[in-house]
Amino acid sequence: MGCFYSKNLREKKANSTDLQNKKIEFRYDDGRRFHCVDDAIYYLPNDEDEQDRLHLQHFLIRYIFQSNFSAPIKHLLEKPGTKILDIGCGPGSWSFDIATTYPNVEVIGLDISSHQPEYIKPKNFSFVKANVFEGIPFEDNTFDFVFQRFLVFGYPEDKWPNVINELVRVLKPGGFIELCEPSVVRDAGPTTQFLWDAELDIVKQKGIDPQTYQMIEKYLQNQGQLENIVKEVKECHHGAKSENPKLSKVAISNLISLYESLKPSLVKHLQISDEEFDKLIKTSEKELFDFDTYYYMVRVYASKSVDENEKIQNNT
Repeated sequence: MGCFYSKNLREKKANSTDLQNKKIEFRYDDGRRFHCVDDAIYYLPNDEDEQDRLHLQHFLIRYIFQSNFSAPIKHLLEKPGTKILDIGCGPGSWSFDIATTYPNVEVIGLDISSHQPEYIKPKNFSFVKANVFEGIPFEDNTFDFVFQRFLVFGYPEDKWPNVINELVRVLKPGGFIELCEPSVVRDAGPTTQFLWDAELDIVKQKGIDPQTYQMIEKYLQNQGQLENIVKEVKECHHGAKSENPKLSKVAISNLISLYESLKPSLVKHLQISDEEFDKLIKTSEKELFDFDTYYYMVRVYASKSVDENEKIQNNT
């Protein structure tokens, strides 16, 4: 009886500790869950609704590019023991897709908070909780491929060079790095432009450069250890120029869900009611198709230079 009681007490204490950790790890605003990392500026939620949006966005990006990556790494993906790092992995959409498609590789997802679904996690995927600003917790030259996507909201402008240096540090010589970032919307209707102007005000106050998509190629060029830099640009249309009606619906759904994720910050910034915000979203939803609003997606990849001593060692 004493042992049984002691076991139950230990379990209650463990559960209580878990709850305390969750309270510390997350904060809540207007019914949405957010990370609680002091020096991280990423301000989108990380709850189930946002996970669903990010999964949808993953398949949208994959369809538009017709691939999960642009770097020439297929030879690495067929090689057992290849290590891949997904920076800002979120719910693991890209990581899970890669790990499932290429079961011989090891995929590690890194994020400031853990919110990947455990029940579908591939065996060759593992998660590391870390803040890139504090350093990536791996040795130099660890990974064959380092991937990072849509973190324009995650880094202030002055942090980008340091982030790139850290990504390159953990990349093996001869390995590849790939970044992907979106532009702001183009050909927007008046309500859509009003919402995005408000969002741009918020990000600029946080030191974020909304034109990061134009800078990532330069960041890689200036890093000093990268070569064979290639840029690829695609357009995501929401109206008549979309490749097909289904793609248009998916693109619109993704942007409307993004509005919902940004709602807590936008409502406060605009000083409007939830009802007024919802009306703006409905108007913008129609405008996205009617004005054929679009944005760019830019992928840039490069390989890490191999010095002469390393070349000699590899050939002996």
